[in-house]
Amino acid sequence: TWEARSGSSPAFSESRMPIADLRGVRLHYQLEGADGAPALALAHSLGTDLSLWNPVVARLSSACQILRWDMRGHGESSVIPGPSKLLDFGRDFLALLDTLEIHHCHFAGISLGGMLGLWLAIHAPERLGKLILANTAARIGQPRHWEERIALVRHQGLASVAAGSAERWFTSAWRQAHAEDVTRITQRLASSSSEGYISACAALRDADLTADLYRVQAQTLVVAGAFDPVTTPEDGRTLERSIPRAHYIELAAAHLAPVECPAEFSQAVLAFLAPQEEPRG
Repeated sequence: TWEARSGSSPAFSESRMPIADLRGVRLHYQLEGADGAPALALAHSLGTDLSLWNPVVARLSSACQILRWDMRGHGESSVIPGPSKLLDFGRDFLALLDTLEIHHCHFAGISLGGMLGLWLAIHAPERLGKLILANTAARIGQPRHWEERIALVRHQGLASVAAGSAERWFTSAWRQAHAEDVTRITQRLASSSSEGYISACAALRDADLTADLYRVQAQTLVVAGAFDPVTTPEDGRTLERSIPRAHYIELAAAHLAPVECPAEFSQAVLAFLAPQEEPRG
C-alpha cells in the first residue's frame, strides 16, 4: 500500500509535530495530505530542514500524501556525535517508513536529499516509486572542499557559512525581491547545530555514487537550476545520461529551485507523477 497509517505506537511522542524514536535517533517529521493518496517523501538539503519545502507543499499535497522530516543533525531531529555517512541517512529514512507503515513511496530530494534518493534507489529500490532529483549530483564537491568547510565551521561556527550561503542558493534577482525570505532561511542555518552540520558534511565528503548510477531503475526526473553554482546543469545532464530512465528539466533558479521556482517545480513534479496511460493496440 501507498497509504500511511499512524496510530498509538510507542514510537510516537507529542510535539508541535510528531517525533519518531528510531534505533537511537529521533526524527522530527510531518505527514500531511489526503489519506489514501500516493505517498511522496521530500528530503531537504544540507543546513536546512523540512520547512524548506513550504513553498511547494500546498500544491503537491493536492495529489499526494506528503512526508517531510528533519534529517539527523538538522532541525528538531537528533544530533548524533561524529561523522555520518549516506548509509545512516538512508537507514533513518527506511526506519521512519517502517514506523509509519509506508511500504512504498515516491521520493523527491534536493542536494543532500537528492543524493539520499540516489542511495535509496540503488540500495532499497523496492521501497521507491518514481524519483525526483533536484539540484544534486552523484558527487557534490570534492573531499578537500568538505574538509575546508568542516574546519571553518569547527573554528568559526555556522554564521561563517550562512553569510555566503544566499549567493549560492538564490539568484541575485530573487534575493532582491525576497529579502525577508532570504534572511529567514540563512538565519535558520546560522542557528543550526554546528555538530550536526559537520556530521552531514562528512557524509557528503565521502559519498560518490557515480559508479552505481546505472543501477537506478526508477523513473527519474532530474531538476537542475540554470544558475546553480553548486550542482551545475552539467551535473544534472550527467545524471540524465547515466540513469537509464531519466528525464531532465532546467528551471531559472540557483541551488534551491523548489524555493525560487515553486510553481514551475510543482507543476513539473505533478506532471511526472501523474499515472501514465498504457498505449493501446
